[in-house]
Amino acid sequence: MNNTLSSSISLCLLSALLSLNCSLHQPTQDPENRRGPNGIHTRGVISRPDLKPLVESEANSRGVKAILATSDIGIGENRISLLLTSPRGFVNVPVVTVTPVFISETLDRQVGRPIIAPFRPWPYGERGLYVTTIHFDKSGTWVLDVTLTESRETSMVSVPVDVHTPTHAPMNGDMAIESNSRTLADVRDIKELTTGSLRDPELYQISIEDAILSSTPTVVVFASPAFCLNAVCGPQVEVLQKLKDTYEKAASFIHVDFYDNPKEIQGDLTSAVISPIVREWGLPSSEWTFIIDQQGRVFKRFEGFANYGELAEDLTNILSAN
Repeated sequence: MNNTLSSSISLCLLSALLSLNCSLHQPTQDPENRRGPNGIHTRGVISRPDLKPLVESEANSRGVKAILATSDIGIGENRISLLLTSPRGFVNVPVVTVTPVFISETLDRQVGRPIIAPFRPWPYGERGLYVTTIHFDKSGTWVLDVTLTESRETSMVSVPVDVHTPTHAPMNGDMAIESNSRTLADVRDIKELTTGSLRDPELYQISIEDAILSSTPTVVVFASPAFCLNAVCGPQVEVLQKLKDTYEKAASFIHVDFYDNPKEIQGDLTSAVISPIVREWGLPSSEWTFIIDQQGRVFKRFEGFANYGELAEDLTNILSAN
C-alpha cells in the first residue's frame, strides 16, 4: 500500500476517532463517583465498562479488519493487542507489523518505527491476538497501521487509538491498589464470588490488600467467566488456575469477578452490578490481568485476554529478579 493511500486512510480515521473520543470518554465519566469503596481516589468511572464497544478499523479491500483489545493507552510503554478478522474467519498468520503514526492538530503524520507483533494463540480454536509493546511519547490522536501478508498478498488496515493522560486503570510502575476484595471467608458459597463453572477455591483465599502486604508477587484477574461479551475476552480464569498450579506458593493468585452479584445474574445480565473493586481500579473494559511485584507495584498490566505463555514469561522475570 502506497503512502498516499495510507495517509488518506489515516485522515479519514481521524474524524472517526474524534467522534469516538466524545462518545466513549465524556458521557461515560461520572465525576461524582471518583472514589472506591475504601475511599481511594480512582482515575475515572465508566458506567458500564462491560458494555463498552470495541474500537475497530474499517475493512480493507481484502475484507481484513482490526479489532483493538487495548483501549486504555497512556504515555510510555503500552502492551498493545489486537484481533484480525477476514471474510474467511480469524487471521492467524505468524506475525504482523504495526507502525504507530501520530496525527498532529494540523493533520500531519509523524510515522514511528515499525514493530513486529507475533500471534499469541488462545487455548481453544483458531482465535488469537497479535501482541506487541509500543512506546507513545505524547497524548492525542494516533493511528496504528497494521501490515500483514496472507496467501502471498500484503495488505494494511489502519485502526485509530487515543493516547491519554492519565489512563483509567493503573499503569506499569504505579502502586497497585490495596483493595479489600472478597474471599471465601466473606461468603457462604463460592458461587457468590464467580459467575463461572470453574470454581477453584484457591483463587479466593486472600484479598488483594493482604496479598500485596505479604510482599510476594501477585497475579490478579478481573473477569466474568460466564459472560464474555466481546471478541477479545477469553478463558482468563482458566489461565490463572494453570499459572497457580505451575507456580504454587511462589506467588498469590486472585480472581475478582467483574460482577458483584454472580448468583443473581446467571443467564441474565439485566440486574448485573459492577464489582466495587472493578470501580476502585478504574477498569474501563471487561477483562484485565495485573502482575504485581514484591514491592506492591504493577509490573505488567494486560487488557483483554493474555495467554499462559505471555503471563508466565513476566511472572518468571519477577521471581528470577528477586
